[in-house]
Amino acid sequence: MKTLITLLKGLIVAILLSVAPGCRVYTHLMYGMTMPKEQTPEDLIGFLEKNKFPVTNLYMFADSASYVQMMKHPVFSKNLLTHMIFTRNGTLLKRDTTNCQWWGDEVIRVLHPDSSYQTTPGLCLDELLFRIKPFGKSPPSDTLGKKPDFTMIVTWARFIGKYNYRLFDLEKAVKANKNARIRLIWLNFDMQKEWHIAKHHKVSAH
Repeated sequence: MKTLITLLKGLIVAILLSVAPGCRVYTHLMYGMTMPKEQTPEDLIGFLEKNKFPVTNLYMFADSASYVQMMKHPVFSKNLLTHMIFTRNGTLLKRDTTNCQWWGDEVIRVLHPDSSYQTTPGLCLDELLFRIKPFGKSPPSDTLGKKPDFTMIVTWARFIGKYNYRLFDLEKAVKANKNARIRLIWLNFDMQKEWHIAKHHKVSAH
């Protein structure tokens, strides 16, 4: 048995150790990451506004059970601190893991609905959407009008500090793509105070 806090800390350490060699030094020394702490939606909005990050299309996990399930998911956990791109059919595009976590700007700019891409099995879009919910001062805007060509989910957290600049900067690539309809979701993976996590709150580690 492990607490949620222990589970998340262990995952983050594993992710940092697996970061591509080309950007590992920057990840460890330049971004001011701190230990995970419980947050509220208000805390997160304040953090975003202070740093001039986007405050629309924000999502978080619906509850602690959904959070734990995805943190332990072998595909999702490998894509923390980065982005995931899903096709119209909900399949996950394969990402070049030899590059830095935030790499992908050029790929996003040239996404095209008529192109063929390599995919990664094991995680579909609906499986993830079922476990998250919107938050913020206004509901997420759906300006696409119909099912998008691609859905891009970017995972971010308050405790990863300045690393967030790399993640939120991907919005520029989405806006620059004039050939595909891309739905953008900013998915927060901080633990939430409303889940009432305590030291005695245990979750299964298997």
